[in-house]
Amino acid sequence: MSSNIRKTPDRLSKTAVATLKKELAENEAHYDKEQGLLWTVTKEKHYHSDLDSGVRVHDTRASVQYAAALLRTDDTVLVQRGITILKNILPLQEKDSREPFCGVWPYYPEDPLKGRKAPVDYNWADFMAVSLTDIVLNASEHLNRDLKQQVREALILAARAIQKRDVKADYTNICIMGTYVCYVVGDLYRIPDISNYARNRLAYFYQYTKDNKGFTEYNSPTYTVVAMNELLRMKQVITNPEDKRKVEELYKLCWRMIARHFHAPSGQWCGPNLRAYSNLLTPDLKRLLFTASGGKIVLPGTYLKDPDVLVPHQIPSAMIPAFLHQELPRTETDTFTMGRLQPKNTVRYADGEAVMARDIVGTLYAHPQYALASVNQGYLWNQCRPLIAHWGTAEKPVCLRVRFLHDFYDFSAVHIKSMQDTATVLSILNVAYNGGDKHPGIDRIKDATISAADLRVRIEVGGAVAASGFSVTDPVKKEILLKSGLVQARIGIPYINWDGLPEGHWEFGGTEDQQWADYVIYSGRRKTFNLAAMKEAVIGLSLSMAADNASIKVPPVTVTADHKYLRLSSNNSYVKALKKPDEEFRIKNDFEINSK
Repeated sequence: MSSNIRKTPDRLSKTAVATLKKELAENEAHYDKEQGLLWTVTKEKHYHSDLDSGVRVHDTRASVQYAAALLRTDDTVLVQRGITILKNILPLQEKDSREPFCGVWPYYPEDPLKGRKAPVDYNWADFMAVSLTDIVLNASEHLNRDLKQQVREALILAARAIQKRDVKADYTNICIMGTYVCYVVGDLYRIPDISNYARNRLAYFYQYTKDNKGFTEYNSPTYTVVAMNELLRMKQVITNPEDKRKVEELYKLCWRMIARHFHAPSGQWCGPNLRAYSNLLTPDLKRLLFTASGGKIVLPGTYLKDPDVLVPHQIPSAMIPAFLHQELPRTETDTFTMGRLQPKNTVRYADGEAVMARDIVGTLYAHPQYALASVNQGYLWNQCRPLIAHWGTAEKPVCLRVRFLHDFYDFSAVHIKSMQDTATVLSILNVAYNGGDKHPGIDRIKDATISAADLRVRIEVGGAVAASGFSVTDPVKKEILLKSGLVQARIGIPYINWDGLPEGHWEFGGTEDQQWADYVIYSGRRKTFNLAAMKEAVIGLSLSMAADNASIKVPPVTVTADHKYLRLSSNNSYVKALKKPDEEFRIKNDFEINSK
């Protein structure tokens, strides 16, 4: 069995080690010497944990990442700490082959996998094993024979868990990460079936992504970077020429996506995004752009400018001008995924209609003073940004996001279809009666029924909002105006029917760094809604933007509705979608959009 990976350790220079030690010093306050792990405090209750917020815990992933970095310093004291952490991490992996989660670690030892109510996060086999592969490849000389054997056994268990789970290419970052782990484990420990599995999965992911024209987790500021990190690891480790070429192409695809969605005037990575944890560019992303561009992309704010010596990303030199010298205004249109390539691509319903999976297409209109982005079909999970705008300056950016709240938490079952014509978007929000509540998959709606004391559409503005404010301009048309510095946005609700409830109203609120306008659909005593029995649960939304205090040219919106569909049209363009709640695949794909 010939090797396809680099076997010699990647040694850091003295300068790189000094930089790394400087960063590692920041973890000192969170290192628990008694437990030999990093501690943290839970911020909120998580889908995959039984623990509430505010609980002091020891973080397994952060600890193993810390250990991998400590072992790269070659500092006697730090290396010993890394070994201590490693010895404490390895026993936390589930090793009982009778358990379905064999090979997986818990988030925290305080929240073990056995006997819990919350579902196990199987991704922790991938996340933990990645750092262990780094240790084996680059710092194994610090491990004695017994510890090397323990790491070997842990990695093989993790690889088997990954192989058994067999995540498909539509789960982008985990598919890449698991492929990398299996690639290294199979080659390093000469296990042919794991090695063949990894190489075949890389080829499959590469072809799927190429055919789809991008990642399923499209334009994600979080998971594009996670994918890039794993692709960079592959670039550094894989020596097989064919596999290396595939990895290089995928890595360039990531940077191309970022470059095309970067808006220089506001200094933001713009939408639409399938998964995001922040609406504005984080310090870590600013650092990434700075270091990966060799210091050419300099954004304001407080963030590290030292190179990330363990993850030394580089923007392909030909793409750097796309960040620095932009032609504005411009429109970017992306086919993110192809409907025909989805595992479930056609469903025939009892009414005789066959619905096919639709392509997911994003639009970004980048203007010198703002950027407006939408996707033709999306949903309103709290990690999704299907309709989002950015403006302001790189020093003081502002963003606008559309949300739907069920008892003041993002309601994943609400889907959104959007037609965008430069600075105007027409959208229809409708409901999947078997969709998710807070999460799209973990807490799906049971018996098509929800209980709610409050339901509202929220137009949320965040960032430098001191010069931002909402006002009602037309109560009859349910129209409001947002003024924010030199940018204006006019938002309307041209149609709404939620099970025949009385007409709603706008409410405004805010904090120091947020302003919002809520269209309140229902607020009162807790009420049961049988979504499948509702004749309608649909909302029409219009949003138009303008800059330089110019008068917003809002094209008139024509509303037409029959027994089945709502249709919003303007200037020969329209969006059409189901009025009545239906099952998720149909709600997602039974729509029409015609853009001029």
